[in-house]
This record gives sequence, C-alpha cells and structure tokens, in this order.
Amino acid sequence: MPVSQSCLVCQNIDCKSRGSEQLAAELQQKIAAKGLTDVDVKPYMCFGACQEGPNVVIYPEKNWYAHVKSEDLDDIVAHLAGAPHVQRLDTIDSSLKELIYQLLDTGVF
Repeated sequence: MPVSQSCLVCQNIDCKSRGSEQLAAELQQKIAAKGLTDVDVKPYMCFGACQEGPNVVIYPEKNWYAHVKSEDLDDIVAHLAGAPHVQRLDTIDSSLKELIYQLLDTGVF
C-alpha cells in the first residue's frame, strides 16, 4: 500500500499575500479530480522561507516546491501521481530544507 502523502501549503502572511490560500484550494481540487485518495492538502504555519513563497512541501516524501503558482499545480499533481519531482520549483537551500524536514519528522505539523 502506498504511503499517504501530505501537501503542506504555507499559510503565513507572506505566502497568503501571494495567493497560497487559493493555491491550496486549487491543489485539493486537482488531487481529487486525479483520484489521488492517498494525498491530502493541509495548511502549514510557516516554513521559514517567506521570500520564496508560496511554499508547498510534500511530506513524508520530502520535496519542497517554492514560488508555486497556479500554473505549476498540474505538474505537482503529476508528481504526486508518480511523475518525477518538479525540478524548476526545487530552489530552497538544502540546509533549510533539512531543518524543516527534521521538524516535520518530529510531528510538528
């Protein structure tokens, strides 16, 4: 059975001002339309990369997508369905990624 994935969408002020609430809603619709029942969309308070937002982290897979726009969502959903990760959106510094992944691994979300 595949591991359930969560799409954590930052909902802090900077990401919200760039449309993260709408992105989360669109992402949820696209995931449902694709029939991906093992993927859910959840809000996340802040990943600490405000200038890179909107930010979406796929967990527990540990892929971080930055500067996400509506037109990127089909590629993200394709990745969730088994396509390779979306390289052009993978721009976050590896040390920050590792810190956030460690927090997520402790259950902080």
